[in-house]
Amino acid sequence: MPLDPAALDEYRDVLGDEFGPFFIDLIDTFFASGPEFIQTMKDALSGGDVASFTRAAHTMKSNCKTFGANEFAEKTFELEKLGNDKNLADAKDKLVALEADYQGLVAELENLRDSL
Repeated sequence: MPLDPAALDEYRDVLGDEFGPFFIDLIDTFFASGPEFIQTMKDALSGGDVASFTRAAHTMKSNCKTFGANEFAEKTFELEKLGNDKNLADAKDKLVALEADYQGLVAELENLRDSL
């Protein structure tokens, strides 16, 4: 799950010297919240809670875009669309794949954090 450097460059330009500390905080927050969003989607899927499923997918998508994790954001957007369409029947396999891909995203973000 590569990160788009252009997305990060925009933040570097705006934040200047504060980029590193700010993004370290964002990454750490994402590490804490990412598994929670995935669990919320799993619980919502098993309980048929379309609103919670859609909200968790949407929030995770937005967080990923901040890091330039566009591939992962696209996958969460697919889940969000399924929720918006009230079509959770097709979401299980996509959610399993997303959860597996999350580990790759974590590795990329750890590399970013270590470089800051």
